[in-house]
Amino acid sequence: MKTIPYEAIIFDMDGLMVDSEPLWLQVERDFARARGGDWTPSLADRCVGRGLANTLRVMHETFGFAVDIERDAAVIVDAFIERVGDLALKGGCEEIVDAVERRSSRVPRAVASSSARKLVEATLGRFGMLARFDALVCGDSVARPKPAPDVFLLAAARMRVSPAACVVLEDSLAGVEAARAAGMRVVAVPERGDERFSELADAVVADLHEARRLLGLD
Repeated sequence: MKTIPYEAIIFDMDGLMVDSEPLWLQVERDFARARGGDWTPSLADRCVGRGLANTLRVMHETFGFAVDIERDAAVIVDAFIERVGDLALKGGCEEIVDAVERRSSRVPRAVASSSARKLVEATLGRFGMLARFDALVCGDSVARPKPAPDVFLLAAARMRVSPAACVVLEDSLAGVEAARAAGMRVVAVPERGDERFSELADAVVADLHEARRLLGLD
């Protein structure tokens, strides 16, 4: 397997490091149901990786109930954090982070997520992962969510590396598009098949174990 060159690694979180999409669906469904809407998996799929503001706008357009982006996003985030103990790491997550730390030449690493900082910190903290990254960039740190490149460009700046030196690990199309727009290499680890991943990403792999080998981290 041919490895991908890089000097720094940027990880997405939801759906990539952490198996969080089922919990997101439950929390968002409860929120919509309390207001008379039926938030289905297909609706949720349309919003993966694009941030809560986008999810709330889609709910408003689909169901017609009024939303207050700041207030309602906070409600959903708090409901998610209350259940953060239900989460599990994705297979290969701990192994790839361990392998990066074992490299003889140090590799800067960051997490760049569309989620709010308090949620990202609660989630990574639940697994003892917070201190293992050099930078943490969240959706409330930037003006534009994925698929805009803002979170990835800020992560590169905080690691003091050029965007072209970074490789991004992503599970969502929005994230892959954002990494490509940032001028970074990107390895897709999708939770569901879509031919657009192979059109956009430098490589598509089945899981983080395969991603680790592709990055020469065995």
